[in-house]
Amino acid sequence: MKYLVFIISLVLGLTNKSTNIDLTPKMLKIIEKEINKSWKELEVSRSSLFISDHIPDDLHIEANNSFVLLNNTDTLAYLFIRRTNGCVIGGCTDENVMDKPISNNFAERYEHFDYMIILNRDLSIRKVKVLVYDGEYGYEITSKLWLKQFIGYCGENLNYGSDIQAISGATVSAQSITDDIQLLVQSAKKMRALGVL
Repeated sequence: MKYLVFIISLVLGLTNKSTNIDLTPKMLKIIEKEINKSWKELEVSRSSLFISDHIPDDLHIEANNSFVLLNNTDTLAYLFIRRTNGCVIGGCTDENVMDKPISNNFAERYEHFDYMIILNRDLSIRKVKVLVYDGEYGYEITSKLWLKQFIGYCGENLNYGSDIQAISGATVSAQSITDDIQLLVQSAKKMRALGVL
């Protein structure tokens, strides 16, 4: 019976399309550490970003995973916790997968991973950090050196393989985070135009 419950839980977990992320104590600890490294001399607090119900769904921003970073009442930056596709179960080199466009449909065979992104007040990228990467394949994207490529990015077209260095063995994960970062920054700019940021 306990195996049946486990299998049902596993199937429901793999087919859940929600990008809602439960922040674990480990993730919160990593987030706080990264914030403290970015502003060593300042006391920084995290406040939920207020996103009203009339904001269009096509902005792809989860209200409960979006924050304003403050020093007293001064806005320092914006923090977003994101979930995107990792490699497929079985590896990143599946030729059938390489021909398909990357999508955030978690009902497919993709594993997923969670990352944080800090945007400066001008909505350029200050920091990207992978928080949880449990997959067996594609973990190379967690490298600080590779993630540094995104610092300063402001929302222009971003092409994996030319603007962002390709990683052998992590193509799906690297393409996915590249696409998601572009989507987030462009969505943040739209939110700015709507007066949310």
